[in-house]
Amino acid sequence: MTFSILTICSLIAISFLISLFGSIVGFGGGLFIVPLLVTLFHFNLGDAVGAVMISLIPSSAISTYLNSGKNSVDFKVGILLELPTIVGVILGSLFMAYITAKSVEVIFAFIVIILGLSFLIKFKKKQLKNDKESLVSRINQMKPEITIKDENNNIKYHINLLLLVFFGLTSGGLAGLFGVGGGFLKTPIMIKAFKIPPKTAAATALFMIIITSITGTISYAIQGHIHLEYAWPIMLGFAGGAIFGHKLTLKTKDKTLEIMIGVALIMAGLVMTYNFVN
Repeated sequence: MTFSILTICSLIAISFLISLFGSIVGFGGGLFIVPLLVTLFHFNLGDAVGAVMISLIPSSAISTYLNSGKNSVDFKVGILLELPTIVGVILGSLFMAYITAKSVEVIFAFIVIILGLSFLIKFKKKQLKNDKESLVSRINQMKPEITIKDENNNIKYHINLLLLVFFGLTSGGLAGLFGVGGGFLKTPIMIKAFKIPPKTAAATALFMIIITSITGTISYAIQGHIHLEYAWPIMLGFAGGAIFGHKLTLKTKDKTLEIMIGVALIMAGLVMTYNFVN
């Protein structure tokens, strides 16, 4: 497969825009670009995923480097959440052979859309229970837990380790079970379950993508799906998107970021529905 100048420019431009958006919301962008590579640029699925995996390594590394300068990345939480996620992906992929019903897959996409709507639709306070009274919040205050503090030794948030393992296994399991990337679940989990500030959650999710993409690149390289001659325009676009995405993130308010995360989740759910139905 050879690319014309127009195709190369198109790949760079599309990769840049998707990475720009993905860097802001902490999703990376792999879920959105793979269908485009297959339908518009005639990649086979394995080569498309392989190209995205290797392209995410430099872009997520750039985002993590830039975000770490602002102390936005919680490396401890990122590593702790990534470990059960990897286990979940393995378990989910093993069970994938036993789950064939498309309706179950569409239900998963529907849940993602509902999660996205929860970031967009704001109810009146009297319609909602106080956060401290919610089950997840109460569990999150229990031991074993880790307490994250700022540079002044003030408590920023609590992370219950059992809850962290549960959500890591769940997000990884769903990702492995339905054959989709689990990165887009990390940001909302950190915001909703652990009350981590949106910018910190997005930056930490991008850090976790480094681990995921390296693991995925090794796996797809073994299968013969890593081709740098196909991937370099995507790598270039993703890297540029990560740099400019970081600049926009600094100017983005938390409320605006939550809206963008909600929109991204709805888009992810719609993309998954399209992939599952076709």
